[in-house]
Amino acid sequence: MKSKISLKKKNIISIVAIAFFSILNVNAQINKAAIISIFGNKNLSDDPMNTLLFEALLKDSSFDISGTVVKFEKIIDEKMIPIFSFPFMNKNDVVSNPDYKMIKSTLMITDDEKESHHLLNPYVSAEGYKNIAAFGIVNDKKAIEKCFEIFPDVDAVMIAYINYNLYDAAGAMGLSSKKVYAYCNIKMFNKFGKRIFKLKERATSNSGVMGVGGIVVDPKKLKPMVYEASEKLLIDMESKIEKSVSKMAKKLAKQK
Repeated sequence: MKSKISLKKKNIISIVAIAFFSILNVNAQINKAAIISIFGNKNLSDDPMNTLLFEALLKDSSFDISGTVVKFEKIIDEKMIPIFSFPFMNKNDVVSNPDYKMIKSTLMITDDEKESHHLLNPYVSAEGYKNIAAFGIVNDKKAIEKCFEIFPDVDAVMIAYINYNLYDAAGAMGLSSKKVYAYCNIKMFNKFGKRIFKLKERATSNSGVMGVGGIVVDPKKLKPMVYEASEKLLIDMESKIEKSVSKMAKKLAKQK
């Protein structure tokens, strides 16, 4: 009986080992990569596709996170990309490609929809980039795979975005103090659509807003909370990114 159990365990270990080394082999072909999307998502809902919960905030034309997205892209370009042992495509070669410009994704609003939906569009892209989802629960796998057809000499593509979440920092008896989390998400995919790299950092706003029964009492306070959390996130990201990314980059390099 013991020999059968032992044999079964060995078989399981063998299967796990084969799967592990198969993953390594898939990742081993990274000689060149491309950033295909950098954007920010202004929506404060847990569901990245939900734009209804904070419709009033999204309709506020002064609510602008484009400055945050610009700084985010700069940190990626200047602090993160140089850490990897393989080169990345020049941004202009990516965003100026006619086929890239035609990519469709779940996050892109079509020309027909712009007139009625532009006020509720929570996605702010870095200049030239398309918004391509890599949320986990919502991934634009077809768009990701299409990029490998458009750029056949790359072995990995990267998607980076900033998003937000309103959460209860403290509360009791229906009353709560709500704050904003700001997240940076950086993910890399291979040509099979498999995620091979993930970095996530988080920062929270210092200030908060009162909530009653889950409803924000003063929505006007949300906008400065988003900016506050964003600023903290970028500072933390810049200070930690070299250490965080170097660990992942070394793992990818060892697999080459």
